[in-house]
Amino acid sequence: MAGTNFSRRSIRKGILRIEALVVPPLANNVYILYEDGSDDALIIDVAQGANPLFERAKELEVRPSMIINTHGHTDHTAEDGLLRKMTGAKLAIHELDAYRLALDDEASKELGIKKEPIEPDIQLTSGQEIKFGKQCVLKVIHTPGHTEGSICLYDEKDRQLLSGDTLFQAGYGRVDGMGSDPDTMKSSLKKLLELPGSTDVYPGHGGFTTIQSEMWLMEMTE
Repeated sequence: MAGTNFSRRSIRKGILRIEALVVPPLANNVYILYEDGSDDALIIDVAQGANPLFERAKELEVRPSMIINTHGHTDHTAEDGLLRKMTGAKLAIHELDAYRLALDDEASKELGIKKEPIEPDIQLTSGQEIKFGKQCVLKVIHTPGHTEGSICLYDEKDRQLLSGDTLFQAGYGRVDGMGSDPDTMKSSLKKLLELPGSTDVYPGHGGFTTIQSEMWLMEMTE
């Protein structure tokens, strides 16, 4: 997945618009979410994409009010602090991964990323609802396994899931790192597979998919 080419894709389903950008260091998918008719926006993960995310938000004439980390690995969070300074947005992460924003980890060491320890503004919990725009709501689904505090964000109304590094197209996140757990990952995947099959899935790396397309995972989770 290594690569530095910048690419972008625009998605619209219902009132929610999703701008998906691919940025370094590991071809990370990062997202801008906003609602038609509102300038309020969310950023999902940053990676090393602070500048392209900031510039695209300006082009769209939206103002990010919150940056949400799907988990605390450095390849997803490297420029959190920079984008927070650029936008004034609040930085959010699940409470069990909050400590990772102040630590070097496998990703920072392997990629040679020098990270500045930061503290989140908001610590998320399972089941929490994140409201933005006039009508948009994302539900926090706690999906530990890749890390203790990994989350997915679910748009129940239009059946859209931002899955971070929990669920990929034809795969799932690594479970051999600090704080990983294979059995917990199985439980988290089983939880996601209970969502409607038509749910669109936008992961932290790689192509987009649907829940129905990943039902092969049922064999692993039984």
